[in-house]
Amino acid sequence: MMATSVADAARQFRASFDPERSKQELAALDNVPKTEIQQKIDELLQRIRALEKAVTENVQTLPAFETRVCLEAVRAMSEQLTMMRSRLVPRLKFTFKSRKTAASSSSLLFENKTESMDTDSSTSAMDTRPSTPGMSEVDQSLFMKFENRTGEHLFIGALDLASPSVPMKVDGEEENNEVKDAASLLNQARDVALTNLEDCTVNLVHDTRLGAIHIRNLKRCTVVIPPVAGSILLHDCEGCTLIGACHQSRMHTSSNMDIYLHVTSEPIIEDCTDMRFAPYPYDEILTPERLARVFEDAGLDQTANYYQKVKDFNWLRQQQSPNWKVMSEDQIHSGVAQKVLALDRH
Repeated sequence: MMATSVADAARQFRASFDPERSKQELAALDNVPKTEIQQKIDELLQRIRALEKAVTENVQTLPAFETRVCLEAVRAMSEQLTMMRSRLVPRLKFTFKSRKTAASSSSLLFENKTESMDTDSSTSAMDTRPSTPGMSEVDQSLFMKFENRTGEHLFIGALDLASPSVPMKVDGEEENNEVKDAASLLNQARDVALTNLEDCTVNLVHDTRLGAIHIRNLKRCTVVIPPVAGSILLHDCEGCTLIGACHQSRMHTSSNMDIYLHVTSEPIIEDCTDMRFAPYPYDEILTPERLARVFEDAGLDQTANYYQKVKDFNWLRQQQSPNWKVMSEDQIHSGVAQKVLALDRH
């Protein structure tokens, strides 16, 4: 009965997964009027996000090879959309300034870089292949960043998110549109990049609404992440504790990790070893009422957690992968998140 159900689900997916419409509309973007281009790009982004979600929700029912092929198709569209957006959408000219000098290197940049992107910028749909390139290829122009730190405590609240530095005088329709775009971005979920950190604690729990979390090259760090509207994407990490809630979680080339996770789709690991998973410590993050609001704002179902249904792309056998396990109760360390959050509660 179960086999029939899985087969039916796979057939339904194949019948509904049709990226051709998006490909055709991408090819026609050059012909879209300038006044309509941003709306069209947003529509395509939503469609690509839906395609990616359809794939990740069917990871359990599809053969690994077919999953890779579908994810590659979505990724190719994401890359094409990113390149066309860089070419067709006017550059934004504003910068955000940090509130504290101690956080100056954790700057918020509002400069639209035109480098190649395999992006999850604002959405999970912009990083769709299980094996993703380095973060240097991701457009991080709107990211909040902590990078190149050793032995520090890093708090996202150290960044001033209140207002961009915009010109007092605006000449021309294009500049007016840029100011409007900047104002609207202030209300959107912000993506975060954590890069090249060693022996640090990182607190991302704040009133700021977060999108995707990009993590690369962390050693012996503890990271606490609230429910976010995007994905948690992790590369090249070792000996860390990660606490987070998200729609999708993808981890690559990492080892010896404690992962306390709430995820509403099956987590994916690739080229990872000694990955230990446990449920998200809900009662350590926020009060129940406030946490419920944050889950709702992020679009996450608090009752659906697939932390223990890890998909290892290097292990295609039916037996349990040796690269990950679910922590037993005596292996779970309580109070880890509380200790990190307490550093910023005055």
